[in-house]
Amino acid sequence: MLLPRRMTRLIALVLTALALLLSCDSGGESRLIGEGDPTVLVIGDSIMEWNRSDDASVADVIAALTMRAVQNNAVSGSLLSGGGEDIRDQYEPGPWEWVVMDGGANDLGETCGCGPCEAVLNDLASPDGTRGTYPDFVRRLVSDGAGVLVMGYYMAPTSAETEFTACADDLEELNRRLQAMASATDRVTFAPAATVIDPDNREHYDEDLVHPSIEGSRLIGELFANIITANTGD
Repeated sequence: MLLPRRMTRLIALVLTALALLLSCDSGGESRLIGEGDPTVLVIGDSIMEWNRSDDASVADVIAALTMRAVQNNAVSGSLLSGGGEDIRDQYEPGPWEWVVMDGGANDLGETCGCGPCEAVLNDLASPDGTRGTYPDFVRRLVSDGAGVLVMGYYMAPTSAETEFTACADDLEELNRRLQAMASATDRVTFAPAATVIDPDNREHYDEDLVHPSIEGSRLIGELFANIITANTGD
């Protein structure tokens, strides 16, 4: 039976749309970078996932510079305080040399709106970095045998207001607590992305002025790769 021409065109458009959706790089899916069994696991929020479709995420840079296979489980929008996508659920037990992670910015932005955030900060990590969701999770990773590299967040660009501009003080305090956590925990290294992402250089930021550009991801990935290499004798 012949279909009416309008129906035929409609079916063709639907099939084309489905093909486009299937060909897109869908976010939130585990991605293996490199060959062989992965020895580095990357988990976290959109900072770790960004530029993945261009093979230029932080995880891609780590894989290229360390010559290790890397599994990237990071999902944009993830939190550590529960609700929605939980970064802790991205972790898969395995013979990891390193787990590279970030987390906490979305907790501050969504849970307390970058306003009075002391309660959220305390839930994430106590002022001395020994108690809270973050140190509890990190100790679990270490007990499974991994070295853990924890990213400290960079700041919003100075040239424009962004959704995280108001979070600057809270992010700095979170970074301080995460650094204290790393100092108090064996096999944990704090890696401050603020040392490589310059808030006065918009080339380090994506067009949304929140996430790293390809250059920004490269700089963060280089920072992490150097730490991994320096601490594993490669």
